[in-house]
Amino acid sequence: MNTSWQRAAATLAVIALGLTACGDEDEPTQSSSPTPTASASATSSSPTPSASASPSSSATAAANVPAAAKARTEAGAIAFLNFFFDQSNSGFLDPPNAPNLMVFADEGCIACKRVQQSISEYAEGGWSLKQPPLDLRDEALATAVTADRVIINFTSAERAQTQYLNDKATTYKTRASTQKKAAALRWVSGEWQMFDIENT
Repeated sequence: MNTSWQRAAATLAVIALGLTACGDEDEPTQSSSPTPTASASATSSSPTPSASASPSSSATAAANVPAAAKARTEAGAIAFLNFFFDQSNSGFLDPPNAPNLMVFADEGCIACKRVQQSISEYAEGGWSLKQPPLDLRDEALATAVTADRVIINFTSAERAQTQYLNDKATTYKTRASTQKKAAALRWVSGEWQMFDIENT
């Protein structure tokens, strides 16, 4: 796959959680889609999560990575990809207690930062979901597992569901959609890191 992982932020694709307005309630303070084109109701006061984590939080998080996702094998890389998205999903289910995705990512992972930012804005606005927003399908390596950047092609499937505000159902829903994506992983110091995520 001929992909440039150094391209500018405006061309990167991130987890899409687009809102569809179905009623007259106030819109979320931030669209749950952290894509570059999604700017509706964004607040400048929202903090940007740090790209680095403390040693203690890193150690705790590393202990939570399942053994299957720690192997430098094709199955291990795919297991890590699914683990990373499971962590992201959990952030939208319980935004105030969301995991720090950057513990599992390269500090330059723009997609990871944007997803973390979206989760932070969910937490600040009192928004949440009740079901994991994304499922992964058809995961397959496009490079050797020993490559500097291991590319995994996959399909992300977003489920349509109600958004909750302060734990109460609203008439706003996420859209059902599917998107072909590619993730770049790196093997660093004996463990996988997410390098970036992009639409294909």
